[in-house]
Amino acid sequence: MSKGYGGDYTGGQGQYGNEYRGGYPQQTYGQQQYGQPPYSQQQEMTQANPDNIKGFFDEVSSISDLIRQIKSNISRIDEFHSRSLGIISEDEATKRQLDSIITETRQLLVQVKDRIKKIEVSNFKASPADQTVRKQQTGNLRQKFMDTLQDYQKVEFQNRQKFRERMERQYKIVKPNATQEEIDSALDNDDGGQIFAQSLMNSTRYGAAKDALQEVQKRHDDIKKIEKTIEELANLFQEMQIIVEAQDTQVAQIEENATQIQNDTEQGVVHVEKALESARAARKKKWYCMFIAIVLLAILAAVIYIYVIKPMLKKKGDGAQ
Repeated sequence: MSKGYGGDYTGGQGQYGNEYRGGYPQQTYGQQQYGQPPYSQQQEMTQANPDNIKGFFDEVSSISDLIRQIKSNISRIDEFHSRSLGIISEDEATKRQLDSIITETRQLLVQVKDRIKKIEVSNFKASPADQTVRKQQTGNLRQKFMDTLQDYQKVEFQNRQKFRERMERQYKIVKPNATQEEIDSALDNDDGGQIFAQSLMNSTRYGAAKDALQEVQKRHDDIKKIEKTIEELANLFQEMQIIVEAQDTQVAQIEENATQIQNDTEQGVVHVEKALESARAARKKKWYCMFIAIVLLAILAAVIYIYVIKPMLKKKGDGAQ
């Protein structure tokens, strides 16, 4: 991921004012009360432990608050860019305010991504009874975050296009007969300012052309910053997609293992039942064999008595007479 994300942040949550001066909203963004840490750091210090179900819901609520703050920041960034189109130069304080809100938003995005990853990991340690609700809540949170990333990308794409169209108009002031190819070359190259400066020297409308050159140089820097943000957002979105795919793979593996365990258990039950049936059949055969043996012994005893013992007793009786 681009180095722009996860960098140190020295600003903080500002108080959004509604007064305007010079086309920009006057605010104290990037400042906080003495001793109060920045908003993103406050949220880091209030992270809940997602390993238990109460901590899990507390963490989901906290991350949802962060996403709402990011959405608010995106609206502010869009507002700054829109108002920037109306003026040629802006004071350093305004630039610092915009840079501050962009930096904080970057840090909040990284923090949300990391905390979602953390609760994804904790879900695998949860009890089976909590698995369903955890997966549902985490999935909703993850989708909400990815939608926010796409919203931010959309805002930056739109602003880049607006800045580019503005630069095209300014270039035509410097060089009215410029072709689209010349304009694209001047806007896309890092040395576009030199191309504009060269055209300025050949322009018959020096005053207007000089102002146009000044604005073009500023817009070119703005576009570069926007393109950097777009690249960072694309990298972050791709990372979230990788996380989703990894989680899906792990879930599929767990479900496959669970299915295999269930199949093995069912097969084990079948084997046990077969063993019990075999044992019962063996015991039944044993009783049959014992019964037959007893009957045979009884028959044998009767035969011996009738044909051996009884005649002997009869002979003894006859001899005694």
